[in-house]
Amino acid sequence: MDNIHEGHRKRLIELASKVGLDNLSDIQAIECILFYIFPRGDVNPLAHRLLKRFNNCATILEASIEDLMEVEGMGKTSSQKLHLLLEIFYYYSLQKTGSNNCLKTIGEFYDYIEQLLRYRSDEELYLFGVNLSGEIINGRRFAKGSSDMVGIELKDIALYISTYKVKAVFLVHNHPNGSCKASSQDISSYERLKGMFNFSGCKLLDSIIIGRDGIFSMEKSSIQRIFKKDLNNAQELFQENLQKTNKIK
Repeated sequence: MDNIHEGHRKRLIELASKVGLDNLSDIQAIECILFYIFPRGDVNPLAHRLLKRFNNCATILEASIEDLMEVEGMGKTSSQKLHLLLEIFYYYSLQKTGSNNCLKTIGEFYDYIEQLLRYRSDEELYLFGVNLSGEIINGRRFAKGSSDMVGIELKDIALYISTYKVKAVFLVHNHPNGSCKASSQDISSYERLKGMFNFSGCKLLDSIIIGRDGIFSMEKSSIQRIFKKDLNNAQELFQENLQKTNKIK
């Protein structure tokens, strides 16, 4: 029986190598992914169960370890391994986008944080320092599962500043599956944190929000980048910001 399964694996891997995963059926693509989790055996029934529960490959990879474990055949270790594949994808994307952890322009920075947070299923909060050369460096995650900026404590800020010897920082967080537009809580937290950073001797340059529709700057109170996939949504936000700017003038 193992020889039959091994023959199927070999044929499917050769097919995927030749035509790419995007030219396979959903079941075949998920099987190929499961080959890396389960070195032996028939994973086709498990692929069907995962697809039935989560509908597509993207939601399978985004599923929590706990949700994956509810599927028959998925234990804790296999669920952790499957969940980790998405982290590997993010790591690869960031390595391609970033350069030696040093981003020289705001455009490079936006490219980097878009890759980092645009498709995350959980809210995350990051801090990025700016060195004396004006380069953006050493992003560090401060929270996962919540973007509540009020939760940042002065001691955490002081430790980051002393570790990386930075004089200015950017805060970045995401709105999973939502607009990049700042909420009332984002706005009140930002004003509070600017005072906290000034007290620490380090300037908070901006708080940036990544949504599914674009990138929003709280310092400029406007959208800075529109994502093409959600162009209509972002365009409405852009027009709203434009009208707001015209009123100010």
